[in-house]
Amino acid sequence: MDFFSKVGSTISSKSKDVAKKAKELAEVSSLNGQINTQEDIINRLCLEIGKNVYERRDVFPDNALAEKYTAVSNAYAEIERLKSAIISVKGAKQCPSCGVEVVLDAVFCPACGALVPNPEPVMYPEQTTEFDFAENDSTENDFTENSSL
Repeated sequence: MDFFSKVGSTISSKSKDVAKKAKELAEVSSLNGQINTQEDIINRLCLEIGKNVYERRDVFPDNALAEKYTAVSNAYAEIERLKSAIISVKGAKQCPSCGVEVVLDAVFCPACGALVPNPEPVMYPEQTTEFDFAENDSTENDFTENSSL
């Protein structure tokens, strides 16, 4: 019976250890979740602060941030260019006043009523894919010579 007693107490002891570890892991996980929540709050606030600083860059210029201001402005300009390209690909045009997508044959914007001019046609450079066979007579001769085989 002594053997079964030892096995029983060992199992009981190990199960208590496992329960304690599980409780610790649950607490650590909960605390890590709370840390992540606070970090998310900080990131959102820093983003908001950064946007406010960027928007007031003309009022409060900062030479240390000038390069970053330019990079942000360039990124905004690229976003607008890409949005215009999407509208163009969809066969529509963009209202110059409010930026809403307008069908191509509309004269006025349905959102703000502004006059919407037709977009300038996009001119693509001519592509030359011609091959001058006169310059490459050796290829033609090689073909004729090999065809007699």
